[in-house]
Amino acid sequence: MKLNAFLFLFSLLAGLVSKTLSWWNMGFDYTSNNHNIQLSPPNQVKALTQRQVRLSRRYPELISYIAAGARKSILECQHQFRNRKWNCSAHNPENVFGKILNLACRETAFTYSITSAGVSHSIARACSEGKLKACSCDRRFRGVSKEGWQWGGCSDNIHFADNFSRKFVDAREKGRDFRAQVNMHNNEAGRAAVRHNMILECKCHGLSEACTVKTCWKRLSDFRHIGEVLKKKFDNASMVEFQMNNNRNTKRKSPAIFIPVKPWLRRPTIHDLVYYEESPNFCRRSPDTGSLGTIGRECNSTSMGTDGCDLMCCGRGYTTSVQERVENCFCKFYWCCEVKCKKCRNKRVVNTCK
Repeated sequence: MKLNAFLFLFSLLAGLVSKTLSWWNMGFDYTSNNHNIQLSPPNQVKALTQRQVRLSRRYPELISYIAAGARKSILECQHQFRNRKWNCSAHNPENVFGKILNLACRETAFTYSITSAGVSHSIARACSEGKLKACSCDRRFRGVSKEGWQWGGCSDNIHFADNFSRKFVDAREKGRDFRAQVNMHNNEAGRAAVRHNMILECKCHGLSEACTVKTCWKRLSDFRHIGEVLKKKFDNASMVEFQMNNNRNTKRKSPAIFIPVKPWLRRPTIHDLVYYEESPNFCRRSPDTGSLGTIGRECNSTSMGTDGCDLMCCGRGYTTSVQERVENCFCKFYWCCEVKCKKCRNKRVVNTCK
């Protein structure tokens, strides 16, 4: 990679000022279209650990895919929580999810899982598309399966992506304290969601598609599906207590054993999200917890779900207004190659929380 290209990519990292909380802010820098970012002094790279900086220098070509993964994760989080009081707000480029990250609540558990999943997903896809020198297709799958088909094609390299994600994403979690163990567990749950939801694709070979020979490979699920999987994990997240694992013979990498606060519940697996603090009250704005409140949020007056006005507005009531929008309608395709539309005025009833 040319030196100026490396400096530009590294400046994406160096541009993060000291009050930044996480590498997740790369998701903003990657989509800012600011190609005149100045290289800041190394002591300003407070958002990254020394290990993350070393990895960035060793694999500069991966930086843009880490950033793309972060951005993809932020957008997916906002989609999954668009109808909830906490809507995964990420409005501040200097502090992506705000002070909610100071709490080890279930919302924070989701943010950790979805961002680690985003990095794995982006890098794995880039590997199989031949965009990276550090990796290519996953060649671990070889031979003939029990069903008789042949491994072939180009499988997305989730193996390389997961290993890199563990090194980069988990690098901020220092020590063996409870919070670090919870964060790393949720990071791994995000990667597991990507890994265990890969899709088997096959292609038949032979005359007239007789499928004399069938080759198969593994590809990633759409990230929207990964978001839906992790959202279900959020709904069933376990509130846990901490217990050290003193069994040296265990295959579990983490020294922590998570015990459910409610003893009749099963212990969480690597696929589950865990937390140990209650969520704040998201009804009203709170600078201390990072809650933006729900005043001014749009709600559905006919819904009994989380987007309903009763729940979204926290009993404060709501105002109703009529908005008029001009939209394309009655569109027709004319050969070749033009689409003509008329303009229609549509009225829409909007309910807004007081």
